[in-house]
Amino acid sequence: MSDRADLERRAKTDGEAAMILAEARLFGDFGPPDRAGAYAAVKQSAALGFEDGRRAWVYLTAAGIGHEPDPVAARRMLAELAKEDRFAALQLAFLDHLTCEKRLAEVKSTIISVDPYIALYPGLFSAAECRYLMILGTPWLEKALILSLEGESKFDDSRDAFSAHIPPVAEDLVVQAINRTIATATGTKASWGEPLNILRYVPGQQYKPHHDGMGSDNVSPRNLTALIWLNDQFEGGETDFPKLNVRVRGSVGDMLVFRNVLATGEFDERMIHAGLPVTEGVKWMASRWIRGQDFLGGA
Repeated sequence: MSDRADLERRAKTDGEAAMILAEARLFGDFGPPDRAGAYAAVKQSAALGFEDGRRAWVYLTAAGIGHEPDPVAARRMLAELAKEDRFAALQLAFLDHLTCEKRLAEVKSTIISVDPYIALYPGLFSAAECRYLMILGTPWLEKALILSLEGESKFDDSRDAFSAHIPPVAEDLVVQAINRTIATATGTKASWGEPLNILRYVPGQQYKPHHDGMGSDNVSPRNLTALIWLNDQFEGGETDFPKLNVRVRGSVGDMLVFRNVLATGEFDERMIHAGLPVTEGVKWMASRWIRGQDFLGGA
């Protein structure tokens, strides 16, 4: 409790502390998740001039985390921020070139397997959108974690790629559009998705056979997995479903979607899959695990 009180005290005058407080409230570090409290802390961080706080205020305003969504106001806020923030200016310029939401009407999915469900959405995302995600994720890349049987995230030889997840406070307007596209294509809600992950595999790296069904919080199953190929300048690295004798290698902008659970809600053990070793080049992917309810708790 003293740590919480100290953080709340510092957050009144320290923009970075206010951002730390925002994430703590958002993910329930001090009790039940508090979206409204997180938004208030982000707004305070922005008022104190902290760069990440100013950006996060735009993002949460657009997404409607802690208040009603207001994308019009968020776009206006981003334009104002872009006058002095180069990354905000890049976002603003890129927003006018997004095509993924429009492409939904043009892309016809290919059903690879009806039961269990596996489908490929060819060319859903443009090469520019894929490149944007690669650039965005690069500074945050670190050795990927896996979920242990005890429900804890840890390093393990079964997964040796590098990954970066984009949390809600860093989920910019471009990423939000990509997440909305994933949600619409899968018949889900954007709020059901876990943070988008950016993945990079160099030669020899892989993700050995595993199941995506449960996240580290052990609260609700990951009903669906969405994988996006961000590049194709590599050899090997196919997504392999050994129990189904199915192996998929997509092209830039293709999205693979598969269901991890049965109609009963139990894990579908047929959906064990692997990212085979990359043999040449560098493989870039984005992944998003989708629940059957909001990923963020609280109100």
